[in-house]
Amino acid sequence: MENSIDLTMADRLQELRDEKEQLETALKETNGMIEAVEQDLVAAMVTAELDSFKRNGHTYSLKVDTYASAKAECKQELFDALRSNNAGDLVQEQVNANSLRAFVKELKANNDDEIPEWIVDYINVYEKTKVSVRKSN
Repeated sequence: MENSIDLTMADRLQELRDEKEQLETALKETNGMIEAVEQDLVAAMVTAELDSFKRNGHTYSLKVDTYASAKAECKQELFDALRSNNAGDLVQEQVNANSLRAFVKELKANNDDEIPEWIVDYINVYEKTKVSVRKSN
């Protein structure tokens, strides 16, 4: 049966899969380098007390993102607390990370930038300062 198909297609498929694996490895390495340089730039901008600057047709500005996730050992307590505080629609088999993130940002915005006590023990929250890059005129 092997003789009835062009086996060079199998060779080409393997070449492409090998190339894909190499590209994925290179992408991981590049993403790591981007993360390191971005954190260095964040530190330099904070030290220089710069919120933003323009260079070579791009605007670089500091942006703080809030991330939230359920503490593994407190998931059920988190679900109960969300249900008790009119946010039960966030609860499914698991809390969607982006929905929880948006909800925590909203809670902070409505509570003097503080996370309410009814939820604080059930989630991990951290902020990460990143550099937003966009083309400018």
